[in-house]
Amino acid sequence: MPSRYPSYAYVEPIATGVTDAEIEDLINDMMSQTPGLTLRDGGPLDPLCRALNVDLEYSGPPHEILLDVPLDRKACIWLPKKSKPRQDRFIAAMGVGYWLMHVPTTREAHPRCGIQALHRPANRAAQKEAMRFARMLLMPREEFCSLWYEGRANLVADTLNVPTQVVYERAAMLDIPMEGPGGHKYEWTPRTDTPTSP
Repeated sequence: MPSRYPSYAYVEPIATGVTDAEIEDLINDMMSQTPGLTLRDGGPLDPLCRALNVDLEYSGPPHEILLDVPLDRKACIWLPKKSKPRQDRFIAAMGVGYWLMHVPTTREAHPRCGIQALHRPANRAAQKEAMRFARMLLMPREEFCSLWYEGRANLVADTLNVPTQVVYERAAMLDIPMEGPGGHKYEWTPRTDTPTSP
């Protein structure tokens, strides 16, 4: 894993204020440019990262860096070595979100700096956008709703291979009622920590 502060300057990604509709357009455009690529099987995101020319590597602790974009080398999304496949998919999808939404703008604003998206950023605005991107990429609206109404959170998590917590977060994004039989609400709490802690 690269050191957090190498010999040249790094900056954190700059948030772009992107809307959900803009994220959906970005995802649709990306998927249309990679024919034959599907994310619906719950498999790893390696093929998508290869198509975007981003490496996907595993690192040992400490897990400070999610995406590293050096000046002179290929960008790399870093996954914790001992994390679960569902968590890996979500972290990788966040890295893709940073890569597509934030790196171009940040590079334009800071052309002589590398870019590092940290698990614990100084400003969480870009991270929140990357998390929204990851939820929308891995859990498209129509498929999510179909699975949710068929079997709720567990079916969505199992079928799309994502953490159950992010399933509830996606349901909240879509304003889906989260009541069980008899009117009991499904209990979930918004994440206060980053989604990458094991």
